[in-house]
Amino acid sequence: MDNNKNIGNIYMEQEIITELEQEVRKLIPIDAIELTIHASKRDSIGWSPDFSGHIKMAGRRFELAFEAIPPHRISLLPDFIHRLKAYTAGRVDLVPVIVGRYLSPQRQKQCKEAGINFIDLSGNVFLHQESVYVERVGFPNRFPEIRKGRGPFSDKASLILRALLAEAERVWGVRDMAKRVGLDPGFVSRMARELESRRYVTRADSKIRLLQPKLILEDWVRDYNYRKNRMESCFCLADSPEGILSRLRRLKISDNFAYALGLHAGAALVAPHAVYGEVHIYVSSRREADFFKEKLKLRSVSQGANVVLLFPYYKKSVFWGARERDGLQVVSDLQLFLDLYNYPLRGREQAEHLYEKRLKAQFED
Repeated sequence: MDNNKNIGNIYMEQEIITELEQEVRKLIPIDAIELTIHASKRDSIGWSPDFSGHIKMAGRRFELAFEAIPPHRISLLPDFIHRLKAYTAGRVDLVPVIVGRYLSPQRQKQCKEAGINFIDLSGNVFLHQESVYVERVGFPNRFPEIRKGRGPFSDKASLILRALLAEAERVWGVRDMAKRVGLDPGFVSRMARELESRRYVTRADSKIRLLQPKLILEDWVRDYNYRKNRMESCFCLADSPEGILSRLRRLKISDNFAYALGLHAGAALVAPHAVYGEVHIYVSSRREADFFKEKLKLRSVSQGANVVLLFPYYKKSVFWGARERDGLQVVSDLQLFLDLYNYPLRGREQAEHLYEKRLKAQFED
């Protein structure tokens, strides 16, 4: 992979490939074709594609090299085409494929003229290798960009609220806040003005102080719903949620794995109250999801799930404030409250209990 890619780009590429795996039957509705995708083994030297895989049709099998392009990098398509073409040059057994959310007719033409296959999540597909030929084009963009004013509850901006709520009595300088949450001071300053306009904070001499934490929570739960997370429902052969947690504790989980328990399972470790039947685990990428699926012997199900893997809506901020409880990582009390508040199965009840036991003293003293 390009050594200059940052974590945000990597996550978006993984997200695109995961969506492709889930939608492949709709995108290529041909029973005789079997498409498999898996993560590439990355070389430490040089460039390599994001993902690999293979396609089977009419008794033939071809290896695939996938390069996923997030929407904000689509202008770099010629560079990706050049790299992918160079990587697969002289290897007749390796088929280059560009993957994106949407490729315009002009970008589709660029790929074809360069001898590069493509699949986009809007439905446009071009795969051509020897006896395999699939072409479905003309589908409009399913993911049009909608530009909105950035609200305080968006992923990136919410880091500011999380820091404010975590230290409710602290008076913050803009640069102190920017350093604490890893954001640009200019962005923090703009958001501080927005927070002041909503009466969430007071500002004076470039200093910010929390004003109404309860009001913030009330507005936040109206804006957010746990269903914004992408969910993968699974079944684990265990007699109870506690049994699943016990199995989790026995796993050797790498320190660089980003995961945390959420919703009822997380709340049960910090402020137990409601009986629950599903263990929700936030995972930062497909790698973590596959690790838990393998180690816990999970199988995907459409109903009867007792483990739910959550690919976070809050990609940048969901793990902010996560901590260890009883040998397991748990998201912050704030994130637990946000997720539980609109959860249908005793979620509101558990959220209110969490507030009374842990958040109330933090905000109201």
